[in-house]
Amino acid sequence: MAEHVELRQVPLLGELGEDELRSIRPHLKMNEFASGTSVIRQHEAASHFHIIVSGTLKVYVRQETRAHIATLEAGQFFGEMSCLTGGAASATVETDGPVVTVSMPREGLLQLMDKSAKFRRHMIEAMVRRIASSNDRILEEHARSAVIVRQLAEERQTRYGRLAGEGRFMRRLRGEITALAGGDQPLCIVGEQGTGKTHAAWEIHAQSERSEHPVFVMSGADFRAEEWELKARTAQGGTLILKDADALPAGQLRRLAQTPSDARLILTARQPVDLPLTRIEMAPLRERKEDIPALVRAFIAEAGFEEPDGLISQEALNLVTNFPFLGGNIRELKQVVHEALIRSGGQTIRIPHLRFGSVRQPGTRPKVALALGSGAARGAAHVGVIKVLEQAGIPIDMITGTSVGAFIGALYAGGQPTSAFEEVLPTVRWRQLVRPALSGGGLVDNHPMVRFVEKYIGPADFKDLRIPFAAVASNAVDGEAHILNAGKVSHAICASTAIPGVMRPVRLGNHLLLDGAVAHPVPVALARSMGADIVIAVDVRVPDSMKKAPSSFVGAILNTIDIMSKRMIQDEMQLADFVLNPEFGTSAMSFKESAICIQAGEKAARESLAAIARRLEELDSRKEIRP
Repeated sequence: MAEHVELRQVPLLGELGEDELRSIRPHLKMNEFASGTSVIRQHEAASHFHIIVSGTLKVYVRQETRAHIATLEAGQFFGEMSCLTGGAASATVETDGPVVTVSMPREGLLQLMDKSAKFRRHMIEAMVRRIASSNDRILEEHARSAVIVRQLAEERQTRYGRLAGEGRFMRRLRGEITALAGGDQPLCIVGEQGTGKTHAAWEIHAQSERSEHPVFVMSGADFRAEEWELKARTAQGGTLILKDADALPAGQLRRLAQTPSDARLILTARQPVDLPLTRIEMAPLRERKEDIPALVRAFIAEAGFEEPDGLISQEALNLVTNFPFLGGNIRELKQVVHEALIRSGGQTIRIPHLRFGSVRQPGTRPKVALALGSGAARGAAHVGVIKVLEQAGIPIDMITGTSVGAFIGALYAGGQPTSAFEEVLPTVRWRQLVRPALSGGGLVDNHPMVRFVEKYIGPADFKDLRIPFAAVASNAVDGEAHILNAGKVSHAICASTAIPGVMRPVRLGNHLLLDGAVAHPVPVALARSMGADIVIAVDVRVPDSMKKAPSSFVGAILNTIDIMSKRMIQDEMQLADFVLNPEFGTSAMSFKESAICIQAGEKAARESLAAIARRLEELDSRKEIRP
């Protein structure tokens, strides 16, 4: 109550005379506010003028989001303009911790200004000081407003829906987001392009107590210190998201993370940054296939269709689910679905409506990829195909391979000429590539493959190869495809060629891997995902018409893999421009018959050579590469 206030200790009031103080005492009210209380609300009239006795208040302006524009402390006052004029307050004043004020209504404020020349002069001087500094404040607030308006426009363009998917990864991610939303510590979200890193950052902000405050996004790729400082000031109480943080020098990133701020900092990066931050790992789409159907339905619904479940055939969904999406993950999937809806005329999406890969830049020639399939020693036919393409001047811009296709493809990408294959392959014996297994998981261990591969291309990394190359293995636990395109090439070839049930699984990093034929017998989708405009697939499996009852345990295993992958390969082959099927007069389980297989590959390539050249010429004359 006012009679218990030591008025002489209250700023402004302590300067009044006894008569002046006595006359306004009936109008005074002591107020105690808990933290987070809105004393004055924007767009509402303020009934009282407040003098701050103790504590701190923050001033916010709300449009579609809330921005902090000022801080008020003991000795300052607020609410005078709205109290005097009866107009709506231009901002919200909210307590930041416990606050004590002394307030008076309009009647008391007018009486005090009328009776006390000293108080009136003090108020006028305070207003003059505000006016004198108004240019600076207006410029600052205008700059902040510009930032807010621009950010709101970005928000409208990038509204994030719910995080679709109910697979293991998504369940874990939702749990991490909920846990991290309750904290204030800086964190880093790491993953490939398009895996949803910024979406996860926004979701953490949305679930936190900061959700009523601004969230600002900035990219490390075009970082500007002035813009960052402005956003940091404007986002007080909210969240700052720094995308592509790994594009900044480590020292600069460390300084940003250590700069005091009321805003929470969330970094996103493709590679882990050198800072001791809590980290979220975003799995690429190819490692969370169970979420793809839900994402497809979400994108169809986003396009305005009320019943998305019936708008994609199972065959088309299977193909989409098994596509690697190396170029953009979720973002690329969304583009594929929306474009397919246009081609289907809003009817059911089928395989012919799907287009994968990127659009070729104007002025560049089409890129040609070889997708070399599995097939044990029959893979020598890949050499014959390469030989004919070389002789005809058909460029080979990238290679993908599975099992023996990975073996041949890696050696060729590493610089081995076809003449070397023709000389060496007939002399290769299985004992050079495998050894008896000393423990369970397989009859043999194919680790000697490392020494064999490195004999010809050395301990090369994928980035060292003269032709871009990627191999396919399969996860030994769930059979899902695992793309190998980084690290030691020789170790990747071991993994891609480890026949299930015959050879021990190969451990690479945290993954236990086997022959890629289980997942992608002929890796056409991988070639398309790497950016190929023309994909030449080479399928060296034994045709059904030539198959006989297997005469050995290894033959039985390989025959089982063929049967398992038959339907999968039929769907994936629809992504190839050309499918070459060398005709063998033998099942070719031994490399001794390599010469026959190479000749079969040459014959198949020559039969398609004219069509391949025409296709290359046709695409070379177009700006748009999508078939």
